[in-house]
Amino acid sequence: MEASIDLSKNIKQSEYFYEVLKSVNGLSTNKYFAYGGAIRGGKTYVTLFILIYLCGRYPGSRWHVIRKDLSVLKSTTIPSFQKLIAGSKNWKVLNDPGNTRAQHINGSQIFFKSESLAQDPSLNDFLGLETNGIFMEQAEELSIKLWEKSLERSGSWYIDPMPPAFIFLTFNPTQNWVKEKFHMASLDGRLKTPYYYLTALPNDNPFVTQDQWSAWNQMADRYKQQFVLGDWTDFNDGNNRWAFAYESDKHDWEPKESEEVISKNNPLYLSFDFNRNPISCCVIQHINSEVRVIEQIKLANSDIYALCDYIKVYYPNFLYIITGDSTGRNSSALVKDNLNYYMVIKQALNLGSGQMRQPVVNPSIQENQVLVNSILANYKVKIHKDKAKALIYDLKNVKISADNKIEKSSRTDETQQADALDCFRYWCNTFLKSFLKTPK
Repeated sequence: MEASIDLSKNIKQSEYFYEVLKSVNGLSTNKYFAYGGAIRGGKTYVTLFILIYLCGRYPGSRWHVIRKDLSVLKSTTIPSFQKLIAGSKNWKVLNDPGNTRAQHINGSQIFFKSESLAQDPSLNDFLGLETNGIFMEQAEELSIKLWEKSLERSGSWYIDPMPPAFIFLTFNPTQNWVKEKFHMASLDGRLKTPYYYLTALPNDNPFVTQDQWSAWNQMADRYKQQFVLGDWTDFNDGNNRWAFAYESDKHDWEPKESEEVISKNNPLYLSFDFNRNPISCCVIQHINSEVRVIEQIKLANSDIYALCDYIKVYYPNFLYIITGDSTGRNSSALVKDNLNYYMVIKQALNLGSGQMRQPVVNPSIQENQVLVNSILANYKVKIHKDKAKALIYDLKNVKISADNKIEKSSRTDETQQADALDCFRYWCNTFLKSFLKTPK
C-alpha cells in the first residue's frame, strides 16, 4: 500500500498538486512553489504528499523538510507525515539522534531538519547539503538566508533520472520577506515563472471542524483577520506594542474597599521569571472564569530564597501552584547545593510534585503573543493597578521586533526588560492554553 490523499475534497490542494505534476512532466518550467494564505488551508498535508509522490517517481532521491526548530517538527510536521504513510509498507521513519528521516523502499529519503538560526546564524550546517529539493514549512518563521541557501543546494544530489530542483514553501500572512517576494509580487504581476503562488483559506478545506471555527472566534480580531481570513495588512499599532490588546480602562483594577481581592478558598498561582536583577513573580488567581493579577513581585538585588520568604510572609497558608520560566529547571550557580530554581521553590514553600507545573520549554514568542492578546481581548482579566503596576508597565511598553521577538537588546532599559510580561505570558501558556488553538 502506498500513501494516498483524496484531492477531490480540497480543490486548492488539487490545483497545487497538478501544477507540480505539470512541471514533473515537462509541461511547465515552474520550480518554486509557494502555498500561502491562512491557517488550515491544507498546505502542509498536500506538500508532504507531493514529496512522497516525488520519492516514488524518482528512486534514490533526497528531499529536505525544514522548520525553525526540531520541537515544532516533532509536534506538527512529522505527525502529519506519519498520518499520510500510515499502513504503507513502503516507508519507515528513522529517528537517529540529529538525523530524523523517512526512508522509502526504493532508496528515496525525506529528511526533517531544523534551521536553528539562533544556534547557527551562518547556516554552516547547510554547507555541502546534497538534496534534490527543499520544503520550507512555515517560511515566515524562517530566514531569507535559508531561502538563498535553498536556491544554492536544491538539485545538488545527482541521480538518474534527475527530478526538477524544486523548492516548496508554505506560509501564513506576515510582514517579512515572504510578503514581498511572493504575495506582493503576485498582486502586482511581478511573479513570473519559475515561481508559482497559490493562496488558500480554511473555507477551502472541508476537514476544518466547527470546534476549530469556534476557537478561532476567540482570537483577537486582528489575528482572526490575519490567520483565518488571510489578510496581509500590517496590523501593528504604530509602535509594535507586544500586548496590543491591553487597554487601561478595561484591564486596570482598583479594588473597592468592600471587594474581595484574594480568595483563601482558591489556589494561588505563582509564575516566576529568573532574571538575576530583578527576580520576579506574578501572583494570580483564576476564579469563575476571571483572571485576577493580584501582585507583580519584583525584588531588586535579591535571589530566589528572598523571593520565597516574601511569598511566605505576604501570602501564607495558600494552596500554591507553580509555573514560570523553563530555564529554572537548569542547575545554577545562583542557588545553593547544586539545586535548580524550582527545587528551591518546592523546598522553601513545602510543595508536592502535583503543585509544580513548570514547562519543559518556553512557548514560542509568536504563538504566545496570539494567545495572550486573544485572552486580553476576549477573556475577563483584572490587573491590580497598584500592586501589579510593573505588569501594566510592560503591557503598555514592551515592543516586538520585526523578527517576532520581544525586544530585550538593552536590559538596562526598563521598557525592554519584560520580566513582568514574561511571568504573565508563562502563566497564560500553562493554564489557559486551551482557550485558543493557536495557528500553526
